Amino acid sequence: MKHCHISIMCNELEFIEHKLPFLYKYFDQIIFVDYDIVNKRNSIDGTIEYIEQFDDKYNKIKLIKDFNPNTVTNYNGVSFIEKQKMFAEASKYVKDNIDLIWATDLDEFFDVELIQNVENLYNNDSQLISVDLPHKIFVYNQYNYLNKDDFYIAPRITKHIKNKVYGHCNFDKYGKTIKFNKFYLYHFAFIGLKRCSFKLLSCYKANIEYVKKWIEYYRKSLLENKKYIKISHPNPNLNLYTENYNGNFPSYLDIDNLCKRLNNCI
Repeated sequence: MKHCHISIMCNELEFIEHKLPFLYKYFDQIIFVDYDIVNKRNSIDGTIEYIEQFDDKYNKIKLIKDFNPNTVTNYNGVSFIEKQKMFAEASKYVKDNIDLIWATDLDEFFDVELIQNVENLYNNDSQLISVDLPHKIFVYNQYNYLNKDDFYIAPRITKHIKNKVYGHCNFDKYGKTIKFNKFYLYHFAFIGLKRCSFKLLSCYKANIEYVKKWIEYYRKSLLENKKYIKISHPNPNLNLYTENYNGNFPSYLDIDNLCKRLNNCI
């Protein structure tokens, strides 16, 4: 099977340095749409430059850096309209010979064995359209995570249909969808004080005072050089708190280096 990975991104250098070499090895096409939906501009952290300088000897990479949401009228999905439009823009460039679309966030990683297992799922079920995977969500560093085995967000994998306009976080609407719990997405959603502050203050405005306290506790823990902390999911309504994590990570991921870089700004 041939696989295409779609990423919508903004200032993701630390993640993309780990993820792009992996994607390039195992995927047939890689599409990036770069746009900062808050500041209405491109990434400014070196993300674009890293992709442009990557050795694309097999011509797998499509980087879209001139995205203009005002020109996109046919789009779908959930959450931010700009993200829906970014997926619609990426859809224009999916090659006809692609079998499967993957759309993991750049802070979501997975074991290489998942790829073959996903192919097996589709080979054994001609009606299967989309695959949903549970998330291991990490907070603060690699040693603290939200321990919930059935933490599903939205399917990240779907069967390619020629000329389809793909949406943001709505692959479950395309047809038969299964929850595949033999593998996880290692999701570093809440690691990095600077990125967490930007994301939470922009997206969790309904709980702004709670979020401010959450960020301050994170900052204080970094200053005290803590390894393990007890902290909630930024959405207090979920009533989820971190537990210690001492498990494995994908073999290609330099997790110590990644978390250190993400937390280098206090």
